[in-house]
Amino acid sequence: MSYLYRKTKKKITLGSKQGERYLLAMAPQNKISSDEVCEYIEKNSSIAEQDIKILMRALADVINDNIEIGRGVNLKDLGVFSPNFKSSGSDTAEEVGAKNIEKVVVNFRPAAKFREEMDNAPVKETTIYKLKHVKL
Repeated sequence: MSYLYRKTKKKITLGSKQGERYLLAMAPQNKISSDEVCEYIEKNSSIAEQDIKILMRALADVINDNIEIGRGVNLKDLGVFSPNFKSSGSDTAEEVGAKNIEKVVVNFRPAAKFREEMDNAPVKETTIYKLKHVKL
C-alpha cells in the first residue's frame, strides 16, 4: 500500500513565497472501523475476535483514564498519547487561569519505529478525490 496524494492549488498569504502555489495534499481515505481492526488482528493471530474487542476497550479505558488526570500513555511500538490544551493569554500572571483554557486536546507522537515506517512508505499520485473503501 502507498500514501496517495493529489496536487492542489493554494493561495499563500504569508512568507516570502506569497501568491498561488501548487502543493501536495494527502488523498482522503476512508477510516477503518474498530470491527475491521479486530478482524485484521484475528486473521493475523491466534486471538479470538471477541477477546480482541475486550482488549481494545480496555486499552481505550486505560488511555482515557490516564489522559483525564494529565498523564501520557506510552505504547512502546506505537507511540505516546499525551494530554495538552490550547489557551488564550492574559496580560498578567494573576489574570491567567483555568478560564483561559479554550480546548483540551490529545497529542500523538509516533514511536521511532512507527515514524520510520511512515517515512519510508511509498508515495503515488492520484487524480481521484476520495477513494472507495478497501478491506485489508
